[in-house]
Amino acid sequence: MIKTYFVDGDKGGVGKSFTARALADMLMQSERFKLPRPIGRLLVVDADESNQDVCGKGGFISERVGDCDVSILMRGIETPEQWISVGDEVFRLVQDWPEDEENRIVFSLPAGAGLAIARAGEVTEVMAALNAVHVWVIGTDYESVRQLQDRFNQFPKFYGQGFVILNMRHGTRDKFVHWNTSETRTQALANGWREIEMPVLTPFVASELSRTPLHHAALHGAVNGGKRLGMGSLIAVKTFRGITGARLAEMEQEALGEEPEQPGEPEGPAPGGFAVHPDSEDI
Repeated sequence: MIKTYFVDGDKGGVGKSFTARALADMLMQSERFKLPRPIGRLLVVDADESNQDVCGKGGFISERVGDCDVSILMRGIETPEQWISVGDEVFRLVQDWPEDEENRIVFSLPAGAGLAIARAGEVTEVMAALNAVHVWVIGTDYESVRQLQDRFNQFPKFYGQGFVILNMRHGTRDKFVHWNTSETRTQALANGWREIEMPVLTPFVASELSRTPLHHAALHGAVNGGKRLGMGSLIAVKTFRGITGARLAEMEQEALGEEPEQPGEPEGPAPGGFAVHPDSEDI
């Protein structure tokens, strides 16, 4: 079975690319995060032509990671025509994937993707054919909430369920006041949407990593290009992988209609931060 996570948010700067990277990292680690079924193949699609932080130079590459075959695709999506073209290419790439395996696709969408979605109903049909799972990275401002509400208004059935990611890089939970107090949130939760708080990776470490995939940094103790990570930075990366992966794994449980396993992550402090738990489960 194929499921496709569309990581969206419509605005730039909310953390879509980093969320897509963390989600792909989790999906490569089926055994570690006790996913309901092992993920055999993963296609990572970087659709942000102006900011290819997921699969651009130094980012994800096609490789085998543990028991998961990872492949990548870089194609910009700004118009309905590009959506359809990329859809055709993705269908060609996955047509030979065994139907009895659990395989996943992660799309990192560009800012403004909603304009193309709103202009052409067939775009949502392409997304639906790929078994879409909506992942909306919410910002702290009103516009981020309004844009999600626009999707609900335009395509109420298609956007019936999904996940809202609160990126704690933007601050504590109370910073999301527009979302917390909105009718959009009330509607979303009533319809079955789930909220997930994504912890902060120390900005200094995130800057060091640049586009380096988390599993590369954890395995090699270095960023792509060869620069070694300091011990503190390496511990921060490993800890972030463990806690964030456990939280995002709830999406996989929910997407398959199974109850998330509890407890799902290492013991740590309140949402939004994390403690140091060096792990030895690196891929």
